[in-house]
Amino acid sequence: MRRLTLGAITAVASMAGCSLLVHFNDVGVDGGCADGGCLDAQRVDVGADGDAGAEASDPCASLPDGSPCGAADPCNTASTCSGGHCTRHPKEAGTFCGYAGGCQCQYCSSGACSDTKACPEGFNWEAGVDVARCCKGLPVLTNTNANCGVCGVECMTAGVTSPQDCQLLSGHYQCVDCAANNECWSGCCAIDTTPYHCSESDCNTGACVSGLCPAPSVCVVGSGSPNYCSYD
Repeated sequence: MRRLTLGAITAVASMAGCSLLVHFNDVGVDGGCADGGCLDAQRVDVGADGDAGAEASDPCASLPDGSPCGAADPCNTASTCSGGHCTRHPKEAGTFCGYAGGCQCQYCSSGACSDTKACPEGFNWEAGVDVARCCKGLPVLTNTNANCGVCGVECMTAGVTSPQDCQLLSGHYQCVDCAANNECWSGCCAIDTTPYHCSESDCNTGACVSGLCPAPSVCVVGSGSPNYCSYD
């Protein structure tokens, strides 16, 4: 078989009035830009958060200042409109916002629930269970001889005339079965009720003694019942 040389091909093309070169500006995208020409790339406004059209989607674009525009959360009060923008209102830094477990509490910082540190003494770590309290950084139940009623109230079980026990007395846990004032954590063994119990009160007057209950608990005057220490 005979093959045409490049010179022969060129000659044939010249005779036919053809060109082997194709100019790129002769052919447009998608078959050409005729009938209206080629479109330039269009500019799209991008909001501060990087989303196209974010400004247009702001609910406050057409609302007066002060209009509500967002729900409240643990670290922010309800958002409101200001200058055409939905504005958050962070709560004060250090505001409690959640329980992380293990007597570790979460607190607000710059509108976010992000700071974690030990819960305060006496913190109720299980809602609905009043005796579930954080004592010295540990989750415990305050119905035991080690922590009776509140953190730090200890019922004496050794080295005393009568071993004491943490029991409910008129709805509140107290160290009962005491035998002498000096054998009570409070220095007062109340004998006006049965069973005898270590009282948060002045043994002579029956009045609450300021600062006697372990902080941050306080003495509460009982209504027809013995006084008691409480966090409420």
